Amino acid sequence: MEKIINKNRIFIIIISLFILIAFEGKTTTPSSKVDRRIEMENILPKKVGDYKAEGKDEIYNRNTSFQYMDGAAELYRSYAFKLLMVRNYKKNGYPSLTVELFDMGLPEDAYGIFSYQTEDEEVGIGQGSDYGGGLLRFWKGKYFVNVFSEKETPESRKDILIFGEAISKNINENGLKPKLIKFLPEDGLSERSIRYFHLHPILNHHYFISHENILNLGKNTNAILADYSFPNAKNKTFLLFIQYPDELQSKKAFNRFLKAYMPEAYSSPHKKVKTENGKWTFAKNHKKYVLVVFDAPTQEKAEGLIVEAIKKLSRK
Repeated sequence: MEKIINKNRIFIIIISLFILIAFEGKTTTPSSKVDRRIEMENILPKKVGDYKAEGKDEIYNRNTSFQYMDGAAELYRSYAFKLLMVRNYKKNGYPSLTVELFDMGLPEDAYGIFSYQTEDEEVGIGQGSDYGGGLLRFWKGKYFVNVFSEKETPESRKDILIFGEAISKNINENGLKPKLIKFLPEDGLSERSIRYFHLHPILNHHYFISHENILNLGKNTNAILADYSFPNAKNKTFLLFIQYPDELQSKKAFNRFLKAYMPEAYSSPHKKVKTENGKWTFAKNHKKYVLVVFDAPTQEKAEGLIVEAIKKLSRK
């Protein structure tokens, strides 16, 4: 009888453990989603001026984002995107406004998705903004925000900017830009040209390298592409700056890149080539970093950018 009781106790303990594990697995993730949703609901105002929220908020996560953005979801999923909240606003006699609030998971990735396209007017909202064609884009903290009107008018521009200011004020914390930015040489740098990303399709969008991932870019790599302008040079020069998890991975990526992109420089001590357009490409592997300059007007300009970046790295 005692053995049966002990067996029953053991069975109950085992079942209890399974139940506990099961509930932990089911409650941890949803609760964090609920917390994110509540936070986002508090960030988006119910009313701004005579505009009032209309209808239910639309909520999308990484897995369901395709339902709202189709192919564009891949862009956001290339960063640490967590959740999207969409809210519509109505004002009698005026075009409706839509707000898309993205929880990008990390401030660096909120900056990254913002940096994907910065070609219009900086309007001083959030930690970086871009307004054009009836669309306001800005980032602050871990959030990226789109505010847009179904029709652009002088009045809608004013309303969009007022919305942006209200939302920005509701985001309590600022975020830091990616650390790699502080290592960029400053002479000739166009700050609005800086693009921060992780995956090679984003690199190819801004500067095509190869259909294959010859730089071994992935979710654990951090990369920046920046434009430089030099006196008497008609075209831009590009600096690609990549951080790998460790030195071994950076060396593997560097060698793969050389073999595929500039094979004539692979066996040369000086990793630079003059391309068909008469410009210079120069590459360097430094510890866990790979640096590449494209389209430099001279060898000296190409090498100078990399030398200055490595100096900044050594002083960190």
